[in-house]
Amino acid sequence: MSEKTNVLIVGAGPAGLATALELARYGIDVRILDKAAAAQKESRAVAINPRTLELLDHCGASARLIAAGVKLKGARIVVGGRVRATFDATRLTHRYNFMLGLAQSETERLLAVTLAEHGVKVERGVEVTDVEVDGDRPSVRARTPAGETTIAADWIVGADGAHSAVRKSLDLDFPGAPYPFHWSLVDVDLAGDAEEDHAEMRLDWKGPIMVRVPLAPGRHRVISNGPGVLARLPASWKPGQAHWQSDFSVSHRMVKERGRGRVWLIGDAAHIHSPAGGRGMNLGIEDGVGFARCIHAKASIAGWAERRQHLAARVVRESDAMQRFATAKGFFGRRIAPALLRSMLRVGPLHDVLVRAIAGFSDHKPLHFGGDH
Repeated sequence: MSEKTNVLIVGAGPAGLATALELARYGIDVRILDKAAAAQKESRAVAINPRTLELLDHCGASARLIAAGVKLKGARIVVGGRVRATFDATRLTHRYNFMLGLAQSETERLLAVTLAEHGVKVERGVEVTDVEVDGDRPSVRARTPAGETTIAADWIVGADGAHSAVRKSLDLDFPGAPYPFHWSLVDVDLAGDAEEDHAEMRLDWKGPIMVRVPLAPGRHRVISNGPGVLARLPASWKPGQAHWQSDFSVSHRMVKERGRGRVWLIGDAAHIHSPAGGRGMNLGIEDGVGFARCIHAKASIAGWAERRQHLAARVVRESDAMQRFATAKGFFGRRIAPALLRSMLRVGPLHDVLVRAIAGFSDHKPLHFGGDH
């Protein structure tokens, strides 16, 4: 059995769905496959930045995401129980001057609903086993519920995550290394003094860090770079029902090549890094929207790849630096560094540079390839 399409996307996470949406709104024939039989219920990423909301506005998804999420005015750094520094997202001169707290599973659901309204449905239970780069018509071999099939396309996009089958088929290196500690997380109902309009990073004089991000009214994601985060929640947060708990490890890796011929990688298939700064999912969506706009405008994919590699390398470095700051121990890490950050944030221009970076606007080359509106 053999099939064909204009653009074939492998992987229906946020990056793949955003790519399909952008292509569909331009009227470009697109198919999107995912090996999972059903959408995931667990959630990894929990923050959508203003740049992502701007990019998803044109396809009609942003209004839905905002209605479902929690608008965050900023983030606080708390050391020894006292607020030492505050990032104020409302200073951003943009119509989306907030971060959006929303579980990734809900983000994916709403993107898939919007995509279906554009006439494209995720084809589930389809596992890509190999990719063939053959001139102008690359193809994938895949296992489907109906049997084996081959799908040819003008372009193939690997959006299939850190263990990407597309990347492995292309035999592309994914150099990097894991961080030396494991993380734990919980999605839990909190009352007490857990603010619903601010994220929070807690640094104790000793021990692991703790990061809290509101997801929905009364519900929060709490992450720590140590085990058993639920048992270490501050009593003032007044925990209620725990909806999901997990342990995970984090690596920093990035491909040296974005793709070959007419097969390209986006999102976690191309780069993974620390969750510090909340850029992972957002960076992948930027990848995909930029790729779709290049296809629509018949612009240089090589130019797109060069820009995305440059930005991804910077985000990997920045997130690594933020994680090192957050996990530093001793007198400097828990006393001097937060005091220095607090002093920096009191200087308006420095504060705004940091906010723009977290908001996704530190790349001063916007994605304008024509037809953006």
